[in-house]
Amino acid sequence: MSNLTEGILIAFFLGGGLLLILSTYIFGVYRNKSHNNFIMFNTLLMSYDWIFYIIFNIWIFTADLGHVDLDYMNSIPFLTILLTTCLMVFFHSILTFIILLREINNNEQFRAWFQEHKVFCLFIAFCSLSNFNVLHVLNCKFNSMDIFDAKLSFTVEKKIIHASAVSIIVGDVPRVSNLLIIHFLYAPASAFNHLYAISIICTFLSGLVFIIGFFYRIYESLIRDYEKPTAQEFTAQELTAQELIAQELTAQKLTAQELTAQELIVSKKSKKQFSEA
Repeated sequence: MSNLTEGILIAFFLGGGLLLILSTYIFGVYRNKSHNNFIMFNTLLMSYDWIFYIIFNIWIFTADLGHVDLDYMNSIPFLTILLTTCLMVFFHSILTFIILLREINNNEQFRAWFQEHKVFCLFIAFCSLSNFNVLHVLNCKFNSMDIFDAKLSFTVEKKIIHASAVSIIVGDVPRVSNLLIIHFLYAPASAFNHLYAISIICTFLSGLVFIIGFFYRIYESLIRDYEKPTAQEFTAQELTAQELIAQELTAQKLTAQELTAQELIVSKKSKKQFSEA
């Protein structure tokens, strides 16, 4: 592949993709400034990066493997990419499964939303394998559309933030580091550099997502105001405790009413006796 062709591919996929993502963000701001439109921008960017990361992994394991001397040094990028990807996907898949299952079991409003938008929710769960922050898009209320109004509970919102902070160390840092090493050390001198454009696009997108995500996570942890939970989320024990408290309050009210009734009867009897006397 010639340098001109690679340059055209890089400009088309990077420029066109980023322009489309930015246009979506501007559209959301134009329709409703009060909604968190930056979540949509960040989610589209992370999803775009995830698509190219998958393409990059397929490419690095298939491109001209017959011409690559798989000695110890040449196998390092393959092994590191494989290990990093497996660790990142495993970590994010476990957390995504736990969080979504918890919401389905404990949040009635989310359960009702999930029944209507299963396919979309599963797609977002797939995108979260690359970056856990993608789950925020379920509740971003983009363009006042019901599909972006999953009504995540306050507890889950906080858990997503905490898990995203951990995923920086588990997924983002190793992935970007590996891409930089492969891009600058291995790709130029390797036998599969005829698809060098993929390496440039993937490295640029991953670096951009990492920088934006890092500062956005700081913003989330320190500044962002959270909505009050729209749905009551009680476990079985909490429900039992609430029911017991309600029963006690009801019993106290009944006791107070009974005492008041007895006092009235006694008072009437006293007045009657006094009048007869």
